[in-house]
Amino acid sequence: MAHVLYVDLSAKAEQWTKASAVAAANGHSRVLLISAKNKGRIRQTIRNLYGSKFEQYRLLAALIYLVVKPDLPNLNYIVIDKDYAGPAAESQIKNFLLTLLRMDKPDATAGMIHFQAVKGKTADKLAKRVFDGDIPPERIVTVDELETLIKQK
Repeated sequence: MAHVLYVDLSAKAEQWTKASAVAAANGHSRVLLISAKNKGRIRQTIRNLYGSKFEQYRLLAALIYLVVKPDLPNLNYIVIDKDYAGPAAESQIKNFLLTLLRMDKPDATAGMIHFQAVKGKTADKLAKRVFDGDIPPERIVTVDELETLIKQK
């Protein structure tokens, strides 16, 4: 049976003055939180390394990687909420995410990553609850761990 994780983010990556909660769920769940302060710090790292083009997609890919990483050995598909519509955005996110996934799962392919609306699914609800402060995240994402990921080619 295929192992699928649904992923959603509350407060888009490019909302630099807001914290973001990223959730993955399907039978089990995990929610991570990054503070606005840490988003701003990692944004500067991204700009220093790559310029400002696609900075939000690089951050989003890193956050998705962190939230799905524990499931990678058995993971067949990642379904990401369609917050970033259009083939160009999806292609950039997919490329950045694949680079990260292949560190731990060398056989990862673009076919593993899908984009569709996940509104109403558990990942959507959990990300919102953590973002709203109703429940605590599993953990807080640090700048150090994001910098390590962002520096991956």
